[in-house]
Amino acid sequence: MEPALYGARLMNVFERSGDVVEMTAVSDLLNGWSGGIIQASRHDVFVTPTYLVIRLYNEHLGRDRLAVRGSSPGFDSSIEGTHVPVLDIVASRSADGQRLFVKAVNTSRQRALKTRVTVTGAVVGAGGTMQTVTGDSLEASNSFRTPQAATVRTTSFGSGPGFTVDLPPHSVSVPTLPLSGTRSGASSR
Repeated sequence: MEPALYGARLMNVFERSGDVVEMTAVSDLLNGWSGGIIQASRHDVFVTPTYLVIRLYNEHLGRDRLAVRGSSPGFDSSIEGTHVPVLDIVASRSADGQRLFVKAVNTSRQRALKTRVTVTGAVVGAGGTMQTVTGDSLEASNSFRTPQAATVRTTSFGSGPGFTVDLPPHSVSVPTLPLSGTRSGASSR
């Protein structure tokens, strides 16, 4: 899960920089020297948590980037600095204007985040869905013996202009909201 969280945070950086970064690609797709995100043998195949996150982000690729404000607990890092938020979020609207995607990365090793989301500038429908990539631990890793150690779980929740979702520890989640209005922004706590 750890490389998948890193990849998701990096893709959030790219999405926030969409006017500069238009496309990203994986260099080791199949069996590569450093592992590859798809592993195949003569008799079996499995995908890594990083593959699951890339697929999740690709399936929820919005055309319009939206303003996001967020706050969360933080951690200190000798590389990234002090009070680095454990929650990293971006939001976008689908090309048809009918859905809002919130990509949320909870980097906490043990703590689930009960996250309040408020959407302004659009009318949000009542039936949201959320797909989450996670495993039992930060060290969860798919393999030929354990191809489902990290999986995508889909849940439904009651959405609207304000709602709460639970983000499991060490997870990448994409709540998808039905929209019927214009101009959107999102915030979370």
